Amino acid sequence: MSKITGPIQELDYDPFEMLDPQAPEIPTFPMLSLQDIRNLPDPEWIVQNFLQSDSFAVLYGAPGSTKSFWALDMACSIASGVQFHNNKVKQGKVMLAAGEGLRGLKWRIESWIMAHPEADEQMLYDNLRIIPNVPHLLDNTHVNMLLNTADILNNDEENPLRLVIIDTWARAMVGGDENSQKDTGLAVEACDLIRKQTGASTLVVHHSGVEGTRERGSTALRGGADTSIMATHEPHTRFTTVVVKKMKDGEQGHQSIYSLKQFGHSVVLTAYSDASTGFPSALNKTVTRDREYYIQRAQEKKDSPF
Repeated sequence: MSKITGPIQELDYDPFEMLDPQAPEIPTFPMLSLQDIRNLPDPEWIVQNFLQSDSFAVLYGAPGSTKSFWALDMACSIASGVQFHNNKVKQGKVMLAAGEGLRGLKWRIESWIMAHPEADEQMLYDNLRIIPNVPHLLDNTHVNMLLNTADILNNDEENPLRLVIIDTWARAMVGGDENSQKDTGLAVEACDLIRKQTGASTLVVHHSGVEGTRERGSTALRGGADTSIMATHEPHTRFTTVVVKKMKDGEQGHQSIYSLKQFGHSVVLTAYSDASTGFPSALNKTVTRDREYYIQRAQEKKDSPF
């Protein structure tokens, strides 16, 4: 390597004179004092143990892991104000962008209502909205369309938009590569924009990788998520296990086990056990008590079910 020899020559011009005096002043970043930090509101649960307010969450699992059933179950619980398998919820509005199984969705919702006679059905109808297309998160037009749609729904401070669900991440990544750190980072940034401008948390439903233990694609997705939840299903026992694998401002590792039960033309997840109690959920007792009535109701409508 050659060394610099001799004295360093002085510049024969002033570099500051090259700055454009007409250029707009560069803004500064806002700063928070420690007192400002202390005055920030504490993290709040939208769904106890699973989903916090002002957060970006990922729910992932293999095909057939019932992850979409679980996400819909959560959406219906928030919209109607019913506890999510003994976990408290903050009632509010929910937008669900469903790109798969749209026709079967009406049967799933009807089955959920049958399994939850304690739910306020009118509140569910008022607060849950289905978007029959998944917005492309790498398309600015689609993201702005979603924001405009959310503004229409988010018009009541006492009953705000709580959650935006995107099912699935693969459909939302159209035009990009989910294995690309850059494309994934841009899509995560779009979810953060949705969260910031609507005040609602965002949950994306995604597939697991080949090994089945983490999200498919770039690790930038888990890196950008506040919460990561894994769903697995055992077809022989029909049990679904849901585990919180990451929780930035809470306890990770929370686990719940659910069983599938038939109601009408579809199935619902009912809590078999919860890590916080270790005992079967009291929800099963409520479902058993009213099961016959709602089975009869479904049979009466079998010629024209819905």
